[in-house]
Amino acid sequence: MSAPRRDSEGPVRTLAKWLIGVLAAFGLLVALGVSPDRLAAEVEARYATPPSQFVTVDGLRVHYRDRGAGPAIVLLHGSHSSLFTWEGWAAALSPEHRVISLDLPGHGLTGPDPQGRYSIAEMADFLDRFLAAIKVERFSLAGNSMGGGVAWHYALAHPDRVDRLILVDAYAYPQPLPGMLRLFTLPLVGSRAPG
Repeated sequence: MSAPRRDSEGPVRTLAKWLIGVLAAFGLLVALGVSPDRLAAEVEARYATPPSQFVTVDGLRVHYRDRGAGPAIVLLHGSHSSLFTWEGWAAALSPEHRVISLDLPGHGLTGPDPQGRYSIAEMADFLDRFLAAIKVERFSLAGNSMGGGVAWHYALAHPDRVDRLILVDAYAYPQPLPGMLRLFTLPLVGSRAPG
């Protein structure tokens, strides 16, 4: 008579099967929740409403808004944001100022820079070319977060063009990125840290 056979797979095999099951369930949930990307024209039709305009700078089709009359003020948004950050300010300022807000490269409706120029200094250079394209000579400059870093870099490089500098929680010094933002620095994700 032979001994009864044990069906024990061991803890490693059991754990591996359990992990595969969890990953498969997670993959299914992600697949069910994913919707196809919206077509660019559909997104543009929804968000590029008046007073939105576009101008090409360095091969980039830049989304911006230009409204009001009087002394010019340029508003720069933070990272992972868009010109819509400033809509409240733009409405309040436009009765007495020319208010210009724009989607910086890689943000909003402007889209990615084919040359991958996303450092603060490179965006300050881009801002100079954008302002030349829409013929703005002197202005006040306001920036929030990353846009604040771009603003003060720009003001240092072009003090003769900036009347006033307004910084709202501005990016100032290189610092380690917190938690999940570090993922954006990985080559497969394709983004670089500001700086």
